[in-house]
Amino acid sequence: MNQRQNTSDDTLRQSIHMLHKHRHGIFFSSLLLAITGIVVVSLIPNQYRATTTILVDPQKIPERYVASTVTSDPNAHLNTLTQQVLSASRLQEIVEQENLYPELRKKKSREEILDYIRSKIKIELKQGSEQGLSSFSISYTDQNRWLVAPVANQLASSFIDWNLKTRQQQAGVTTQFLSSELDQAQKSLEQQEAALQTFRMQHAGATPDQLDANLQALSRLQADVQSNMDAISRLDEERIILSQPKPVESRDPSTLGERGRLLQEKGRMETQLADLKRKYTDTYPDVISLKTQLDTLNSRLASMPEPAPGSAETFEPGTQVRLNLITKEIDRHNKEIKSLQQQIGGYQGKVQSVPVLETQLAELTRNYETSRQNYQSLLDKRLSAGMSEDLEKKQQAERFMPLDAAKTPEKPFTPKRLPIMAGVLLGSILISAGVTLLRSRLLGAIRSEVDLGAMLPPKLMILGTIPPISSQADMKHTRMLTVRMVVVSLLASAALAAFLLKVRPIL
Repeated sequence: MNQRQNTSDDTLRQSIHMLHKHRHGIFFSSLLLAITGIVVVSLIPNQYRATTTILVDPQKIPERYVASTVTSDPNAHLNTLTQQVLSASRLQEIVEQENLYPELRKKKSREEILDYIRSKIKIELKQGSEQGLSSFSISYTDQNRWLVAPVANQLASSFIDWNLKTRQQQAGVTTQFLSSELDQAQKSLEQQEAALQTFRMQHAGATPDQLDANLQALSRLQADVQSNMDAISRLDEERIILSQPKPVESRDPSTLGERGRLLQEKGRMETQLADLKRKYTDTYPDVISLKTQLDTLNSRLASMPEPAPGSAETFEPGTQVRLNLITKEIDRHNKEIKSLQQQIGGYQGKVQSVPVLETQLAELTRNYETSRQNYQSLLDKRLSAGMSEDLEKKQQAERFMPLDAAKTPEKPFTPKRLPIMAGVLLGSILISAGVTLLRSRLLGAIRSEVDLGAMLPPKLMILGTIPPISSQADMKHTRMLTVRMVVVSLLASAALAAFLLKVRPIL
């Protein structure tokens, strides 16, 4: 362990001694490398970046009043807009408007130029805590500091315009689709309404909602039939009573016809003949004369037709008039009963058809209600979509608005030359020292007793060492090298400072 420690200490001392011995060479090589590296770093082109921030301004009208029809995911919507804005046609417009890269356009194709521009564009999203996307920034990087701000603003303007155009188009398409669906729903509703109206017209008064009224009407008609039948019964009884005939003798001659008067005369003569026979014999002249008149009267009655039952010759005129009225009244009641029975049959048919009609009406009503609800729903959605479209056209819905416009940058954002130059300076020193140590090892020089002992046979021993002896000439030479080193370093620093001030006045 002690031997290893001694070896490490000896190696460290030898390395320090070697670096001190070749300090002037290390200094000059480090200075050369540092100047070269700093010049190379200073010649790296400046990259300027202009950034504009676009705020996602939410809808002005609350969602509970007007629901937006543009409900896509903000990130997906932004990706779509990015594809549209970074399309070849839109980027070509920006290239032509800003006359970008005229020299490069002579050497490379259009697609290569557009890919080169896309590589310089950077879009960063900024998520809100609750509402998702709140804003995003667009950056453009280029060596021309006067170019980056106009291009960034052009890109931001494209995002705003495309977003507005896309939202208006999407809202318009939604409105058109809902309008088309609403027209179809309206036609379907009109058909269902017409079918329901036709059904009600065809079965007017027989629909289930008229069942109670039909039952009441049926009951009323049956009561009317019974009332007419009762009236006919009373009239029949009265007619029977009036139809009983009265004796002709007891009737007024003025109310009798010719046959009635003859019959009445016959009765009188028979009565008179009976009275004469009780007083006189059959040979009595008055009896004979009265018989002759009676025979003549019978002959006349025999030659006359028998009166029809119920004729004026059978009844008195007042009775006959009443009987005629009774007959007409009975006929009227019979006709009314017949009409009522027809009405009863109609109402009975309506009542009996209620179960079938109820099923048909329920189906028609259900279809109508379904069409009406669908139409009302589409109508509400169409009105909401129309208001949403108006919001999009008036730019009161969600929109993109520039929060910070891109400005011409004053300093490049890359490269960071001072840190890089410090790294170059440190690296130059380390490289020079490393090369010196590596060179000394590769040459195989004897630097210490250890190196010499490793080369000698084991039997041989080192008796002593002679330390380095510095002469006056060596010291003078060392001082001259130091002066030269200082002078060269000052001149190099001055030249480098002048170069940097001329080439890169702002680091």
